[in-house]
Amino acid sequence: MENPVRGFLHGSAAIASIAGTILLIVRAHSLSGRLAVSVFGLSLIALFTTSSLYHAVPWRPAWKARMQRLDHSMILLLVAGSFTPIAVIVLGGPWGIATMAVVWGLAVFGMGRLALAKNAKTGTSIALSTTIGWLGLFLIVPLAQRVGMGAVLGIAAGGLVYTIGMVMMVTQRPRLWPRVFSYHEVFHILVIVASATHWMVTYRWVAPYAAA
Repeated sequence: MENPVRGFLHGSAAIASIAGTILLIVRAHSLSGRLAVSVFGLSLIALFTTSSLYHAVPWRPAWKARMQRLDHSMILLLVAGSFTPIAVIVLGGPWGIATMAVVWGLAVFGMGRLALAKNAKTGTSIALSTTIGWLGLFLIVPLAQRVGMGAVLGIAAGGLVYTIGMVMMVTQRPRLWPRVFSYHEVFHILVIVASATHWMVTYRWVAPYAAA
């Protein structure tokens, strides 16, 4: 394997995401809610599967570049996918429509740029995905009014963990045991922790909100 630790971490997360998606679908109380959590779940599965394949398989140079662009695109997909249940189930109306338009518009723009690029630039991808993620700050008041500060703090905690991981990728620190377990592997763990945090918020507060 090219990078066995990274491949194993996100490969395991991909399998867990399948089960997590099923649980979210069962938890939701409406068709629109089930579709929204399915988008979130599928974005988790897509990101972790793509990441696992990209890091585990010894691709030829041309295919490695393609897989790197796809890997970076999946980060944008997950950010937009994470917003989707919140926008559809909890916000709805003008807030929900605006959130979906902005988040998905920026994500598709970023994925389009990556598709046309020769090589994925880590800094650019990280800057865009982090910017999209923290647009959630504008939703604090309506979210707190609907699902409470517990959900808001959970979303913020997940975003903070993602951001710490992104900073590690940009700075390439800490360098622990190069080629075995270093900043990149820590980043993969933080992505799992952050996405699990957002999954728990979605399961606990967002998915069942339609019944309220």
